[in-house]
Amino acid sequence: MAISSVAAEQVSIPNSEEGRSLPLPGVLHKPGGDGPFPAVVMLVGCGGYAGGGPNADHQSSWARKLVEWGYVALQVDSYSPRGPSLNCDYAGSITISRDAFAAKSYLSALPYVDPENIAVVGWSMGGIAALKIIDGYFRKEGMAPFQAAVAFYPQSYPVYKPDTPLLILIGEKDDICHPESSKLLAKKYAEQNWQPAMSLVVYPEAGHAFDLEGIDLVWQGHHLKYDPQAAADATERTRSFLAKYLVAR
Repeated sequence: MAISSVAAEQVSIPNSEEGRSLPLPGVLHKPGGDGPFPAVVMLVGCGGYAGGGPNADHQSSWARKLVEWGYVALQVDSYSPRGPSLNCDYAGSITISRDAFAAKSYLSALPYVDPENIAVVGWSMGGIAALKIIDGYFRKEGMAPFQAAVAFYPQSYPVYKPDTPLLILIGEKDDICHPESSKLLAKKYAEQNWQPAMSLVVYPEAGHAFDLEGIDLVWQGHHLKYDPQAAADATERTRSFLAKYLVAR
């Protein structure tokens, strides 16, 4: 049975960067009722979600799913406040990971959110940021980790001190964020016997943005195509993963 929701709300997330205030736009979605609810911070890819279009529809669709599952969902816009100064690269992923913790702090102060039960889900560039979020090496001292993280089709850079449950979902035919990097990361987890463990799912026929409904285009030489089977499986795996680590009180 689907849980009722309230209307989405445009919010401003307090944030600072290089000693100056840099609030982040966000869209807040919540289930009906008083809570406290577990919550999910949502990190979009390089296209952002402002201004409408497929990325905005994709993010809104995922936010509705999360609310139906009983979570408060917060879309974070890392791109609009910074413009072209936020590059779609390794350094940019670190910036976005810091934005995620600003969003976590914002959610933790809301009376209807359970501050002990907040996860993060990221797509593409947001997924790359998730790999910083789960790594204590990149976290400021004293900063509490998220309860869980899901990364859709990230480029998996090295991880040093993981301490957060992680699920990676990626296509074998992804030629933007190559699945080999995630396979190497899974191998590193196994060799180091890191806990909490990482879960990796590779979809044999899927490419980048496989869960972006209706997309079928060539972007900078890369084919982006919706894969309904992979999308459905990834949705259910995400639902099960979040339910395992976010416990409603």
